[in-house]
Amino acid sequence: MRLLILLFIFFISGCVQQSAEQRTKEFYQKYLNAYADSTSEIKDDSSVSREYIAVDTTRRLAEIHAIREQEITGADYFTYTQDYAPEWIPLLKIGQAQDFMGGKVVDVWLGIEDAKHIKIEVYLRREDKKWKIYRVRNVSGNTEQYIFDDRAIALAKAYAATISTE
Repeated sequence: MRLLILLFIFFISGCVQQSAEQRTKEFYQKYLNAYADSTSEIKDDSSVSREYIAVDTTRRLAEIHAIREQEITGADYFTYTQDYAPEWIPLLKIGQAQDFMGGKVVDVWLGIEDAKHIKIEVYLRREDKKWKIYRVRNVSGNTEQYIFDDRAIALAKAYAATISTE
């Protein structure tokens, strides 16, 4: 009987876990509000980052952000924008998750001026029994910020070392 109860509890707890779409939507609702309010920007080490972003992605972004004058991330990694307006937040749309290399990819449409959208792809994988973001790609602009390009990071660090700190 106890075994049946334990199996039932594991089954129920597995059903309660959030989907990749739910996790993506929650992240972007929190992130866009913080990003639009420049006084409360979500930092690489924030609780939101730890909750929704894969550890190696968070570490890599922190490493890149610490490099002076780097051009690896020319815009915000999660929105591919330079800034964001609060009135665009209600235009957020989340698509259905698709299987991708053992994880999921979710299409996201970020509202921008004139009720237009930027389409991005958000890649998620399981980490700590939760779906976490590890990669974001700008579909509308057909661009990607290659945050895992070790050569580009080494070159950016070398260049930063030559810049005067005056």
